[in-house]
Amino acid sequence: MEDTIYCLVDTGGTVYVQDGADSYADVAAHCALNEDECEEYRFDLTNRRWLKDRGRPTSDRAVRTYIDQCAGTPDRLMTFAAEGHLPKRTLLNLITPDKRQAYLDACTAVEKKYTDDCAAENDPCLEPGCAVENEICLQPLLKAGIEYHKACAAEWIKMFANPRNRIEVWKN
Repeated sequence: MEDTIYCLVDTGGTVYVQDGADSYADVAAHCALNEDECEEYRFDLTNRRWLKDRGRPTSDRAVRTYIDQCAGTPDRLMTFAAEGHLPKRTLLNLITPDKRQAYLDACTAVEKKYTDDCAAENDPCLEPGCAVENEICLQPLLKAGIEYHKACAAEWIKMFANPRNRIEVWKN
């Protein structure tokens, strides 16, 4: 689920997450963990609640502490997003529907700048040259990685900072 933070807790009580993970298996693979030996928790950002799939009280506390630090308040969530931890599609779902197109348009401007900057380097990723003219190219966005997420988050924060632009569960 794209609006979910997946958390694994090892036997020592350490919480592991992976930006953009779509499953516990993604977290386990990235962090070199055996998923079967870990406690499993999810934080649903659009409903602002955590879910325990497999855990015990000490792991519960560790996950609650982690989630509180990164998404316990709207301000903490904005900081977490500003650090590049959340992709555009997740941030989109946390603002009201009437603000979503403006956010997408702002991200398109960011994407266009990355595309234009890449084209200006005259080092195209395809031998015959850039395949896209006056459109967005995925390659520079992938190359930018977390910096791209930070740039879109900066646009999102401009909207999310106003409680009226947040989905209901994030109003306060």
